[in-house]
Amino acid sequence: MAYIEIFGLLLFVAFIFHLIKRPRIGLNEPPLVPYKYPIIGYTYSLLNDSEKFLKECKEKYGEPFSLYVFGSVRTFTGADSTPEVLRHSVVFDFNVGVNKIFPVTDVFKQYLKDHSISHLARVVHEQVSGKISVYTSRMQKELLSGIENFIGDCKEPKTIRNLREVAAKIIAKPVANVMLGEEGAKFEDIIVSFTIVESELHKMRFAPQFLLYIHPSLYKFFALLPLKFGWNPITQHRDLFAQRCKPIIEERIRQRKELGEKYIQQEDLLDFYISEFGADVVDDKLLNNLFGVLYMIVFASISTTSRALSFALFDYGGRPELWNELYEEQLKIHNESNGYLSTEDVNKMVKLDCFLKESFRYSTDIANLPHTVIGDSYTFSNGTTIPKGRDAYLYMKDTAFNNKFYGETSSNFQPKRHITSYSNGKTVHSPATKVDRSFITFGGGKHACPGRFFAVNEIKMGLHKLILKYNIRTENGKIISPTRISSSHFHLILD
Repeated sequence: MAYIEIFGLLLFVAFIFHLIKRPRIGLNEPPLVPYKYPIIGYTYSLLNDSEKFLKECKEKYGEPFSLYVFGSVRTFTGADSTPEVLRHSVVFDFNVGVNKIFPVTDVFKQYLKDHSISHLARVVHEQVSGKISVYTSRMQKELLSGIENFIGDCKEPKTIRNLREVAAKIIAKPVANVMLGEEGAKFEDIIVSFTIVESELHKMRFAPQFLLYIHPSLYKFFALLPLKFGWNPITQHRDLFAQRCKPIIEERIRQRKELGEKYIQQEDLLDFYISEFGADVVDDKLLNNLFGVLYMIVFASISTTSRALSFALFDYGGRPELWNELYEEQLKIHNESNGYLSTEDVNKMVKLDCFLKESFRYSTDIANLPHTVIGDSYTFSNGTTIPKGRDAYLYMKDTAFNNKFYGETSSNFQPKRHITSYSNGKTVHSPATKVDRSFITFGGGKHACPGRFFAVNEIKMGLHKLILKYNIRTENGKIISPTRISSSHFHLILD
């Protein structure tokens, strides 16, 4: 009975709050779509069928437009206005926007005392994406190991029921190698830790969603309440990291002291940060700092990369008309490289790259990447203005399936659309790593995903090995909506 009374009290507070603080829209703001129900606004419509609902809103009100959802006003940008958000990173802050709905930064705060998200982005750009040629041989070794461990020979048809989980384990092995070197990547429990840290962080979402109807700050307060009492969902991962990596760190520091200037820094992020921190002794502060920076990168990379690999495998398995062409390209490159891929060999995978880019486009989120206005305000090129503190959500599907960019066939899966042919017989393809107005999977502007070059290369090498090793098909040979991929059956059959 007490729970019913508490729930009723919260609803009453929500109603009073709504009466006191009804959304006030400035005269020059984007149109606020009229809503009937107080407190709820259009939350149900957005959750129930966001694809249809957002399309109808844009058709009727243009872009950008605003919706009253989850107790606040959100502005949604379309294909024409989204580039403005991505270009003006001084005004629109992605990290602030994401932290409102998923407070990852707060969870890592105790481990990231002296290191900002922008600092991590620079490190990923320079030390990971900037050193792909250094990591290529190690990546493919770990990918082959992961494929063997988590899929196997498949002498009999094998059904993978949780494709995302298997993809995460395969992806985690090369990531662990880049993060922790050969020594750290050998621990299976570290690999598991890398793959489940995201789900552990999602435990922060225990707070009832209806608190958002009252105010987002109230939801965030309850979501972070465990931290105030000393419970952090990633503490166990920190302890595992310390257990496995402390001996490695101690040995590297010992070698640095012994060899001095003759010490050759190893090519992994662990050694980079040991040098960056000027570490002289292994204590809790050093372990916390190393854990924080490395696992923040892990959190940002494993989830998105494994998701992309899952979709790509699913798209490949359900489109037999593409099999021969993609297989022949991979076989030719395999034979020319004697099975040992170089960066140049990966760059030759033009058809696979176009296929992957189309898979990225086809599986894009409907609306995501919230950016919060941190400047005084922002005025779009159409003259409408949004105030400080407003969250701008990118209506990403409006870009990905826009006829202006992709013609009348925008709803079709066509990898060759990313190849341009010229009258002189020359062809040029738009790589999967390239961001522009028509392709925002990796964001855009100065803050486009810094790890996309590494991620795309890793996925291409993984697909290359999988396509050559297995016959891959979806159950019944059909393509299912991407939103159902995690629950679909997937056959991997050894040739």
